[in-house]
Amino acid sequence: MVMRSIFQRRMAVLFILVLWGSILPNHIWAEDACGKLADKIGHGGVLWTENAIMVQGTSAPNLNDPYKAVSAIKRESQRAATLDALRKAAGILAGVSVEGDRISADNPQVIAQIRAYVQQPEICKAKYYEDGGVDIVVMVPLIGRLTNALLPSAGLSVAAAQSDYTGLVIDASELPFIPAIAPRLMGPDGEVLFSHENVKKEIVARAGVVKYVNSPKDVGGDFVGSRPLRVKAARLGSLSPSDLVIGQSASEIILQAPFFLGEGRVAIIIAPVRRIQCSNMTGQIQISKVDWEKRIAYARGFGKASFTGKEDNAVRLRMLERAAEVDAQRRLLDVILNIRIDGDRTLKDDSDASRQIEGIIRNAVFCGAKYYRDGTATAVVAAPIDGLIAKGSAMGRGGVAAKAIPDSHHTGLIIDASGLNFKPFLAPSLVAPDNTEIYGPGMVSKGYARQFGVAGYRSSMDEALKDERVGKSPVIVRAEEVSDNPAQLRLALKDVDKLGQLKNMTGQLNQARVIIVINKIAEK
Repeated sequence: MVMRSIFQRRMAVLFILVLWGSILPNHIWAEDACGKLADKIGHGGVLWTENAIMVQGTSAPNLNDPYKAVSAIKRESQRAATLDALRKAAGILAGVSVEGDRISADNPQVIAQIRAYVQQPEICKAKYYEDGGVDIVVMVPLIGRLTNALLPSAGLSVAAAQSDYTGLVIDASELPFIPAIAPRLMGPDGEVLFSHENVKKEIVARAGVVKYVNSPKDVGGDFVGSRPLRVKAARLGSLSPSDLVIGQSASEIILQAPFFLGEGRVAIIIAPVRRIQCSNMTGQIQISKVDWEKRIAYARGFGKASFTGKEDNAVRLRMLERAAEVDAQRRLLDVILNIRIDGDRTLKDDSDASRQIEGIIRNAVFCGAKYYRDGTATAVVAAPIDGLIAKGSAMGRGGVAAKAIPDSHHTGLIIDASGLNFKPFLAPSLVAPDNTEIYGPGMVSKGYARQFGVAGYRSSMDEALKDERVGKSPVIVRAEEVSDNPAQLRLALKDVDKLGQLKNMTGQLNQARVIIVINKIAEK
């Protein structure tokens, strides 16, 4: 009788939680803009058009105490899921681009207080499960205290000159532009025309340095006024993909420091952020894999849960999925730590990179799960591998002025290493026959290395030629052999006459516009 009473009480708790989760969240969040945006994210990321981080937190509280009040169970579920979301948001925030080649993690003071900056999130959406678990999507703003800490020089040189224009709209949608908290505008000669220093400090704290949109239609006249200056970005800055270079005529106007810059009336049109789509990989990953062409690491985890016999199928599947996902994240950590930087080091040997990996694993994309009759499940997770060595000692600053880019009509470099059994590395290099370095990680700007890595990899020349990374007119050279350092390729003698062309490509190499063609390879 006592056992039946306990069981009935537990079932009542579960029923109320399911009812509460299916009704209450819809009434609270469904009409809110934050709630609608929540449907656009996977496990989490930066929504630059909202100037915020959105992330999903998950919890599964223990319902072993049949006498615990429903309200207490609900509070525990929300608290645990919110804390999980905050941990993920902190990991994302650490890698957010600030200005130029700076990211949040470069500021020790911000890192020490990063948890504090994400302590007041807006809950956008919640989903409750029969086992008492909950998924909560929260929004953390990239303004306020955070911008005050990251941009202490905001407002030092406020633009206030009179102008016939009322705002600025820059179209960067066709460039591989990487949004930042404080993007910079540059003239054709590399001179900085606009930065956060030109915007009033109170506006930076309240609304950010610029406004990001995905379409010209999203730029309202209430923001840029009735006579905005409309500009198409010419190219990216050489030091960072968060810098935009504009043409000479527009540069002359911006150089006058018009008042609309000081008011923060600057909108940048960007392409929608591309997120990892991997639902099709659930049945393709056996244990683990590094896809060097897509620059994504995958891992499969295995889960088995202990059941009391009273759970229904929905609860069982959720418990199995969670166990498999945790195991997959553990395997993914091992895979990423063992990725080779060069001939001597893996990522676990680089302390700077190792500190970033925790956040990457915590925000790994859940690709999907499979369930089996024997009571087990498997799950696949995925994470990007770009930028993991950008803080390491191997990276240079690539200190090249923006004007170096148009010096060569060639747009990138393709190194043909097919047939050499060359295995990919995060920091490959190319040397001349006399061992003089032609290209290597020390030549790449940190800003570009963080976003795109030192080089891309393709398994055929046709694919390399179609890759936007090297543009429409790349120089193509043949690697004759792998040197004593397995991460180093030696230029073929027949292509020595192209060394002059490569020397004129300082800007392109600084931006890591390099692809290496290798044999098809899958790491497991």
